[in-house]
Amino acid sequence: TKFKTVEQALFSWSKGTKPELLPTKDWTCHEWLYFIRNLPGDINAIEMEKLDNAFHFTTSGNSEVAAAWFVQAINSNYKKAFPEIETFLINVGRRKFILPLYKALAKTEEGKKFALEIYAKARPNYHAVAANTIDELLQY
Repeated sequence: TKFKTVEQALFSWSKGTKPELLPTKDWTCHEWLYFIRNLPGDINAIEMEKLDNAFHFTTSGNSEVAAAWFVQAINSNYKKAFPEIETFLINVGRRKFILPLYKALAKTEEGKKFALEIYAKARPNYHAVAANTIDELLQY
């Protein structure tokens, strides 16, 4: 039932409802994750900024929400989130969170360059298993 409400909110937003008018007041982490993960694949940086202004995803203190949002930010080239993505990757070492971000960054030459710059700073703080995984992904 709760996810149907999220789907209705996504539909309403896709038809032009301003993000701040969506019925999100009592949403839990799971509902936010469902919302973020079901944003359209072709969402652009302007739409991302409107959502971010309304819901402050880029500065979320919740690693689950932040990681999901950052994947969307990378895929839509929402550059305003990139400084926070760097901070997140340096400060969070859980492979569950960092691997999807590095994978998303590695899809483009520009993204891979950015990922390697961050990884050089972050790698010493990563667990060996995470470092080995990212080493292979980025051919570090």
